[in-house]
Amino acid sequence: MIRRTTFSRLAGAGAAVAALSLALAACSSSSGADSGSDSGSGDIALGYTATLTGDFASYGLEMREGVDLAVEQLNAAGGIDGKQVSIVSADDEGSPANGPVVAQQFCDDSSIAAVLGYSFSSVALAALPVYDQCGLPVVASAVTSPELTGASDVFFRDVFTDAYQGAEMGKHVYEGGVKKIAVLYQQDDYGQGVADSFTEAFEEAGGTVTSSQAYQLGAVDFATAINTALADSPDGIFIGGFYTEAAAIAQQLRTSGSELPIFGTDGAVSPDLTALGGDAVEGMTVYSAFTAAAGTPASADFVEAFTAKYDKAPSSWAALAYDATNVVAKAITDAGSTDRAAVAKALPATDGFEGVTGDISFDDGGDRLGQLIFLKVEDGEFVAE
Repeated sequence: MIRRTTFSRLAGAGAAVAALSLALAACSSSSGADSGSDSGSGDIALGYTATLTGDFASYGLEMREGVDLAVEQLNAAGGIDGKQVSIVSADDEGSPANGPVVAQQFCDDSSIAAVLGYSFSSVALAALPVYDQCGLPVVASAVTSPELTGASDVFFRDVFTDAYQGAEMGKHVYEGGVKKIAVLYQQDDYGQGVADSFTEAFEEAGGTVTSSQAYQLGAVDFATAINTALADSPDGIFIGGFYTEAAAIAQQLRTSGSELPIFGTDGAVSPDLTALGGDAVEGMTVYSAFTAAAGTPASADFVEAFTAKYDKAPSSWAALAYDATNVVAKAITDAGSTDRAAVAKALPATDGFEGVTGDISFDDGGDRLGQLIFLKVEDGEFVAE
């Protein structure tokens, strides 16, 4: 289902903004699919797609909150070059088969100047050939596979890659005093990639990986894997996977009587980790591109506005999507046009953009440059170490 959302202009600072969502059977079609609308009238549309239903909807729904806040603020300030911004949304259901379908619908809607979102790298990878064909630029916020690096001239992301994040975590864990570690990872490109990068960096630093085991997404019984991991007397456990399984592993590890420190990935950075894991995930260390406690003027303003709108603190996924929306808005402004080719050309020039997740620049492969943040779960909240 494709949904188009428009945002009314705010009456004044701090005023509430109403959002109107109209369900459409499909995006509007146009013979000019290779170019965004630049007619001088109407909205500037941005596509948004992610996994919005099912077990892993958390990432997509949290990103959408960041997108919506950014769009409301843009429209309150007069929009982009005087045009209001709207969102055309699609649930890809986490299925790679849906990637090209949604991408084609976005390509066929000539009002869409760029696309935001994506929960899973496999869906984004499947969609890229379609975006290449129509020249529609994408700035993603939650897909981390190294396979996406340089995969398309129109693809960019403001989240760090698994290769970078896994390596940084490996060094961080070793430098924190853990010399032997057991690795558990979900059996897919994400889990395998981050586990490999973590292992390589941890061993290069001088550490020993005592065991490395894969598990399936959706698994609920980790007793055998935990017993195997503990048999080699590691100093800690690294879980390369999403929050659902990470929470279950943590609970079963604690039930086994082990108090070993637990380390995870950005895939575990969700309020659902603590909701599902409870006391078992207390003290767990993960990594991210954002913390609400960053303390920069940009992040402080964002946290205040987000909390006022949603009555909760923002997640890293909301912050990354908020930044991606504003990066796209700047690219459209710099291009002086919503023409897709012009926007795609403006995006690589992003250099030191002051986002709420820190300064944003892109390398030649469309990947973000910057600094990772390490977080620890304390009293059910993610706080900077």
